[in-house]
Amino acid sequence: MEMTITLKDAGLIVLFVCLIIMVIYAIFVLKNLVITLKKTNAILDDTKVVTEVAQRRTTDVDGLIDDVAGAVSGITAPLKGEEKTVQSVSSIVKGVSSLVGVVKNKGKED
Repeated sequence: MEMTITLKDAGLIVLFVCLIIMVIYAIFVLKNLVITLKKTNAILDDTKVVTEVAQRRTTDVDGLIDDVAGAVSGITAPLKGEEKTVQSVSSIVKGVSSLVGVVKNKGKED
């Protein structure tokens, strides 16, 4: 039994084989793409958590800086002689107690 293959048939066979190879390649690419997307989503979720923590810490630190600035200004004003003696002593005590409170709160947060 003899069988002849024309150039047209050979070309179609080659194109069909190439098409099958391309489909298999596309399946592997899509599989890798899905894995990459899952890892990217996990990284983005972690980044979101870290960003939220950083935002909370920044707000806390901003409040602490305001407290420290108020305490320092409460101590420096009496030392410059801008208040009476009783007010000076009470301001110094308030400033020191504020600083102690800030330090204690900072220790509890860590």
